[in-house]
Amino acid sequence: MDKKILNIFKIISLILIALAVVFQIVVLAKGEDGLVGNSILDNYIRLAYVALIICAFLTILFPVLFMIQNPKNAIKMLIGLVGFVVIGFICYALASNNFNVVQLETLKTTAETSQIVGAALYFTYFIGGIAVITIIFSGVSGLFK
Repeated sequence: MDKKILNIFKIISLILIALAVVFQIVVLAKGEDGLVGNSILDNYIRLAYVALIICAFLTILFPVLFMIQNPKNAIKMLIGLVGFVVIGFICYALASNNFNVVQLETLKTTAETSQIVGAALYFTYFIGGIAVITIIFSGVSGLFK
């Protein structure tokens, strides 16, 4: 089963790569004049959409299959997911809008959007900090083994 899935992914990858090569050859053949107006780059965008849809589908499919095959490990994964959600809510609670009305109008945004961006930044900093601490801990603990 795993070998079939691997072969299917190889075939899909080769098809996407071949399409990208064909599109690149068309762009090179037409030159800069071919990029103006009705753009050849639309094909690249469509190809990127296809790749994005495939990745999103597989991103959802594999964890679901993993949970079905390993129900005990699924609990650990769900606990981790709940942890991310809790960290997200904490970051949202810590974030605030630091802009006044004039600055928000200049930036063409709202106070809510400003708070969401701040929460995303806090979340990124927090998860990045956890990653750095984990890497350091892993390196130090590896020295003592």
